[in-house]
Amino acid sequence: MTVNRSITRRNALKAGAASLASAAILTPEGYAAYPDDIRPKKKGETKVVFLGGDYLHNFSAQEQGLRSICDKAGWKCYSLHDARYATPRLIEDADCMMVQRWMGGVPGWVPGPIREESPTDDGYMSEELEEAIIDNVTGRGMAFLSLHCTIASWGRPKFINFLGVYGIIHGPLQTVRLHNFNQNHPISRETKDFDIPLDENFGAEIIDKNVIPLYETTGLSDKRHDIAGWCLDQGNGRVVGLTMGHTYFAYQDPNYLKLIWRAAHWALKRDIPPY
Repeated sequence: MTVNRSITRRNALKAGAASLASAAILTPEGYAAYPDDIRPKKKGETKVVFLGGDYLHNFSAQEQGLRSICDKAGWKCYSLHDARYATPRLIEDADCMMVQRWMGGVPGWVPGPIREESPTDDGYMSEELEEAIIDNVTGRGMAFLSLHCTIASWGRPKFINFLGVYGIIHGPLQTVRLHNFNQNHPISRETKDFDIPLDENFGAEIIDKNVIPLYETTGLSDKRHDIAGWCLDQGNGRVVGLTMGHTYFAYQDPNYLKLIWRAAHWALKRDIPPY
């Protein structure tokens, strides 16, 4: 379906750059929309916002895996790959936000058919976005999931403190084993060891005494052993971090999708139904 929209100066300013003004949010119906055009959340609806995808990470694989979780749960999901669209207005009524971006990335997907210039930096993570995430989680209780490389947002110390961990850079692409699951926590309870056949093994150095480790990882090539899943309460909200997801393998793995399913429900302070 083609949606015609004139690109005015006002619309270009909304997007942050005229050259990217058509690279907008993908709704389940496939429409392109701007944050101000997103319909109000319906009564009883759960709104999820996912910001992901840069030139090192496959937005389509991430989006399809996470959208499948939202579809199973009956949640309304808005996904976007350009951080300039992640405005305070977009997330001010979100129940849950998931992010897979890193400080050095640029948008990894743009609409066709032809480009004359390379994509430019979209400003992730801006101070405005940092404040909006922290305020919505700690203030009104929005759930927040930090996925894979989000742990590498080292340029925002306040955000790193909010996550409760300091990211340890990954080693080579390799098979990564997830193991030693915390059987005392609802997210990781009854989860058995499993492997992601090709991924990056980020580690999490705990810097907040309230962080609860969820599981550990070991790279089968470099033998490095890390904490790679964690959670904590932040004000009125909850934060969960899961570090797999460099390639599409994680987002096609039912064991990992189940882990995200459980993490999202826990962060939303809801009972966790079977996946």
